[in-house]
Amino acid sequence: MHELIARMKIISDSRTRFRRGLGASLLPALCLTTSLALGADFGRVSGTVSDAQGNPLVGATVLITGPVLGAGSSLQPMLARILTDAHGKFIAERLVPGWYSLRVSSATRLPAQRNGVKVEAGQTAQEKFVLSDIFAPLRFQIPPANLTTWGDDWKWVLRTSASTRPILRFAEEKSQATTTAKAYNPPLPPGQKLIGMLPGSTRRGALEGDPGMGSVVAYSRLLSADSDFLVAGEMNADGSSASSLVTALRRNLIKGDPQELTLVVHQLSLGDGIPLIMEGGLEGQKQAQALSASYSHTRRLSDSITITTGMEFDYLNAGPGAMTTRPNAKVEYHKKGSSNTFAMRYGSSAGEGNATLMERVGDLTAFPRITLRHNRPQIENLNHTEASFDRKLGKSSHAGIAVYHDDFTNTAVWGVGQSGAVSWLAGNVLPNAHVNGVTLNAGNYNSTGLRATFIRSIGDHVEAAVVFTTGEALAVVPQESATDRAQGNLRQVLSNDRSQSVAGKITARIPVSKTQITTSYQWIQSGRVTGLDPLGQANLQLEPFLGIQIRQPLPTLAFLPAHIEALADFRNLLAEGYAPVTQGGERLILTPSYRSFRGGFSVQF
Repeated sequence: MHELIARMKIISDSRTRFRRGLGASLLPALCLTTSLALGADFGRVSGTVSDAQGNPLVGATVLITGPVLGAGSSLQPMLARILTDAHGKFIAERLVPGWYSLRVSSATRLPAQRNGVKVEAGQTAQEKFVLSDIFAPLRFQIPPANLTTWGDDWKWVLRTSASTRPILRFAEEKSQATTTAKAYNPPLPPGQKLIGMLPGSTRRGALEGDPGMGSVVAYSRLLSADSDFLVAGEMNADGSSASSLVTALRRNLIKGDPQELTLVVHQLSLGDGIPLIMEGGLEGQKQAQALSASYSHTRRLSDSITITTGMEFDYLNAGPGAMTTRPNAKVEYHKKGSSNTFAMRYGSSAGEGNATLMERVGDLTAFPRITLRHNRPQIENLNHTEASFDRKLGKSSHAGIAVYHDDFTNTAVWGVGQSGAVSWLAGNVLPNAHVNGVTLNAGNYNSTGLRATFIRSIGDHVEAAVVFTTGEALAVVPQESATDRAQGNLRQVLSNDRSQSVAGKITARIPVSKTQITTSYQWIQSGRVTGLDPLGQANLQLEPFLGIQIRQPLPTLAFLPAHIEALADFRNLLAEGYAPVTQGGERLILTPSYRSFRGGFSVQF
């Protein structure tokens, strides 16, 4: 018997020395891994592990999961293991700020897991774990707040003495901390990213011209833990609008208060020999250069209030230059745990900071619509003011209402007609090479109205939205004799009328083929040649009349390790909204939306 006890003591001492040695070898490995992280500010997690009687547990394993930076300075979920020391203590240093999960286990003990551990720059998160004996008799256990053995989904667990598996569980609603932790996604893609896009569709802003098809190459690279740099180039497929070169820098994406600075250089086409007023008389010009710059800064003033400010600048160099400067600001109030969100905004910036790389490039490479006014180039401009209220209605739907006011300058109206139909608008007509039509300058007007939205998720693969909007739009007035119309003045045939629109949108994803189909229809009153609330419609990605978009992922090719997606985009399929204007026996058609089809492929590496 004495010999057996002596052997058991030798085995116990060997295990203790092995655990200490393992802890001494793994802790430097963890420090080496985290030392690869780039960025100025880090946090750490420390704590203790003990048994039910308060005795420290030596050699307990602590697994830490979170957005740890790995080699190559790429954000990716990683798993770190730490062993407690002789006092039952552990510490993990140089952690990227974010949400982490901790799981603690020890021989003959029931494991414990804690989610939603927040690590902040320059701060230490303190955690305490108490592990129960696995051989305890059958018992009904209610763990302390934020501490469960099987995850935050279980409020209590009924266990057996012979197994760690629960035999009965009671589920409660997820806590706010759990929801936040599981909803946390690093805002940056892992590593480097390259996109090559053949003729296809990208998301556009409220007043930007739509070139129809373009080829894009974009490259995004992480500069540090919370900053990235984007460079992209675009060239129109039919060569009518030359190219654009984009550079964009974002920083403070993880630490908070994100900032973004962008600069875009455009080479644009104004058509074939457009007459412009130059020094010494009229002169034709086919090409023009343009510059776009923007800056935005989001700052969280408190847990409930977020403010975003910025500036947008557009310059057109086409003989006589044209320039617009648009400040923008947004204040959002959302109380933690509340279903309500209040927001006030000024300016036309539609960026929300969570767009994909393809959408970011599409927003940046778009230039506002250009018109002519008395043979001088002008840039269409919009100043948008809005107050909105949104409320979540359960887990699958939310509703919102907004009151807005829009001030339009040098409003662009699309038209189709022979040269004789637009001769009376000489000096205010710019050919639109993309659709074989014309762009007309309709002057200035304003609109005040209301927008109501309801969005609901149906299952995991379908989302439906309904939008109702009121406001003012430009509409064709009843026909008058040609002699009563002022030469070159389009507003003689247009009036600012009170209008309404109703839109519905359904987005569905087929699980097996992963095909995404988006169908939308926006009804606009007859005779209207401009839409209502263009900024609100752009944020909801709605187009006038019937539109269908199909996106189909294609199988990955062995020699091309990339994600390939085919796209087909149909707009105004039924050719609705065409309003005729007759002048001198010639017919000019005005419309808020051309009928168009676009298709192509996107290749993402």
